[in-house]
Amino acid sequence: MTVLDRDEIRKLTLDPEQDEFAGSVDAVFDALQDSPHTRMEHAFAIVADTRTVGFLVLRERLALPDWAPRGAVTLHSFRIHRACQGMGYGRAGVELAISWVRARRRTASQLMLAVNARNMPAKALYLKLGFTDTGRIVHGPIGDQHILTFRLKRA
Repeated sequence: MTVLDRDEIRKLTLDPEQDEFAGSVDAVFDALQDSPHTRMEHAFAIVADTRTVGFLVLRERLALPDWAPRGAVTLHSFRIHRACQGMGYGRAGVELAISWVRARRRTASQLMLAVNARNMPAKALYLKLGFTDTGRIVHGPIGDQHILTFRLKRA
């Protein structure tokens, strides 16, 4: 995706409590557009048939947040359209992100994310998919965030 795809992602509505955690689409796209590290931030649409059902951003190297160690890739702004939730698209989106990192960032040691402490459904999904809680908590713009990691095993 590019910053020109903003209108397509705006159609991915969330329940109000989820929207708070995912952040506004405009804020996400403004940050991507204004980033000095555009080659290290990767926006992805999750598409089923021809319909966009979700969105996520992966960051690496200089675009990593302060809480992520060198060699990690981080997942941000993950959202699945509310009409498509409960259909496996969240799981598929995370699994595709893991596959992309394994295939295209062979030196990456882990995929990491920060999940708001109040967003228990999201945290439960990530743990079910094989992420582990690092025990680290950072303060984010809307409260405490748990840092989770998925170790990328190499053959």
